[in-house]
Amino acid sequence: MNFYVRQTDALGDFLNSIPVLAGLHNKFGKYNLIVKHQTEKFKGFKDFLMYQDLFENVYFDNEFSGEVIALDNWGTEREYKRNPNRPIETCKYENFLKDVYGIDFEVDDNYILKYPKCDIEIKDTYYVGDRWDHFSTDSRRKTNILSHLKDFEFIDFNNDLLTNCYIIKESKKPFITNFTGVGMMADLLNKELFCVWKPEDWNPEWIVGDDITWDNGKNINQVFEKHFYLDRKAKLVHAKDLEKYL
Repeated sequence: MNFYVRQTDALGDFLNSIPVLAGLHNKFGKYNLIVKHQTEKFKGFKDFLMYQDLFENVYFDNEFSGEVIALDNWGTEREYKRNPNRPIETCKYENFLKDVYGIDFEVDDNYILKYPKCDIEIKDTYYVGDRWDHFSTDSRRKTNILSHLKDFEFIDFNNDLLTNCYIIKESKKPFITNFTGVGMMADLLNKELFCVWKPEDWNPEWIVGDDITWDNGKNINQVFEKHFYLDRKAKLVHAKDLEKYL
C-alpha cells in the first residue's frame, strides 16, 4: 500500500498526520509513505520518518510513480472529532480517509515519537523552540517570536529532526514553544510544554482585541485545539503570563 500526505510541506501540519499514519500501520502493517518533496528542507526528514518503524519505505513525491491513497487534512466531515481530545488537524486526515476511501481504522492517539540516544549535553535550563525563519514559512505570522528569552537554549534547526527530538524530550524542564512544528513534535513526544502566544504574533488583519481570528474564524483556544492533544502535556500560555510558570 502507498499512502501520500500530499497537501502540506509544513512540519506542524504534517506531524498532525502521524497518529493517523500510526493507526494505519496498526491496521495494515508497514506500507510505503510518500511526502511532498519540499519537506526535504527539514534536515533528516526521511530518517526521522523511517526511525518511527511504521513504513516500508519513505519517498519524496518526485521520486515515486504509482497508485496512491491520499491523506489530505480536509474532507467530507472536515473537523468532526471522534475523540474530543484529538487535534482537529489529525481528525481532518482521519475523516478524509474514512469519507473518501471508506478505510476502517483507529487513530493511534497514544503514539509517542521514537528517537535515538544522542551524545549531546542536555543543560539544566529551559529549551525553546521558536518559529523557524525560513523563506517558505507562512508570512501571515511572525518568526523569531521568542527571541527575547536570551537566557535559555534554543533549538537549532540545522540539527536533524531526530537530534532535536532527543533534545526536546530529554531536556529537564518544560519545553517553551509557540504555534510551530517543533511544538507539535514536543506534543507527540508527550513532553510537558508551554505554547506561548500573544495577538501580535499574527499580522494585524488577524488580531481581534486580545485574541485572534484564524482558519475560518477560530479564536486562540480553537487554534490550540487544531494542533495539540488536549489530554497530553501541552498548555496554552499568554506571553504576559509565561514568567508565572518558570
